Amino acid sequence: MMTKNTIIFSLILSFLAFAPFKSQANQLPECSTSECVEYFKAYRILTKRGHSSAMGMLGEFYYVGYGTDKDIDIALKWYRRAGKYGVMDAKYKAGVLYLQDTHLKDIDEGVEYLEYASKRGHGQSSYLLGKMYLGGGMVEQDLARADQYLARAYEEKNFAARNYGQELYLHESTKKLPLRKLYDLISKDVVTLTPEQTGSNEQTAVINFPEGEMETLDVKMDTFEGMFGTHIAQLNNMIPDTSKGTGSNIAGQTCATMWGCSSEGDGERIQDVLLSDWGLETLQFRLEGSIFIIN
Repeated sequence: MMTKNTIIFSLILSFLAFAPFKSQANQLPECSTSECVEYFKAYRILTKRGHSSAMGMLGEFYYVGYGTDKDIDIALKWYRRAGKYGVMDAKYKAGVLYLQDTHLKDIDEGVEYLEYASKRGHGQSSYLLGKMYLGGGMVEQDLARADQYLARAYEEKNFAARNYGQELYLHESTKKLPLRKLYDLISKDVVTLTPEQTGSNEQTAVINFPEGEMETLDVKMDTFEGMFGTHIAQLNNMIPDTSKGTGSNIAGQTCATMWGCSSEGDGERIQDVLLSDWGLETLQFRLEGSIFIIN
């Protein structure tokens, strides 16, 4: 079951989801205003505390240049790190970066990341893999794999996958494709409308999604900043969810209640500290008039 924090973070990334083949209308804009810089700083502090979803968000900020200079390499680093700690949205985004036509391009690595996320229930990863194997080009066409991934995404109630599956199922040129698993799932949702219902002279097949089955969220915030503020406020009151941290210099916390202050000798921890700035002292942050405070 998704936690409140995970829902907020996934909601933000659902607005920011980028595809390797076309632009997205809800792309987070590049921003260098003082407010954007302050949000960036807030997430930096939260990554130092060890919040995995903040790591994923920091990757997004570096990817578009929100509150910082745009840097695709650093963005990938943070996506990978967040994915390491179970943030599948970030795992997906790292995979997409590897698929894009940049100096980072590595199709095998990208597919591996998407497969990892797909196996752990990330519907968008399953959907993208299904489309890739169905169309070929980036990978060798494999209709059996396409069927597997598209069916998985459909079962996970991925909205894009359900619309795409509907188009495949109903279109004359694709309805006979050997996508048995996918089409079996879709057939259970198909209803046939009579000419009287459609107002035409022909019967029409449509996909009937049971009401309430699709995952929805009641969004009352209409700006990215509103979502960022809520997310930051939640993380500020939560114990970090990774095994890494900066020690006992977190306000209000001691080593007895933190996440592994005694493991300084651990090789993996040392390596991570060397590769990042988690070992730097956490600075206090205030944003006047904001709904959040990091202390």
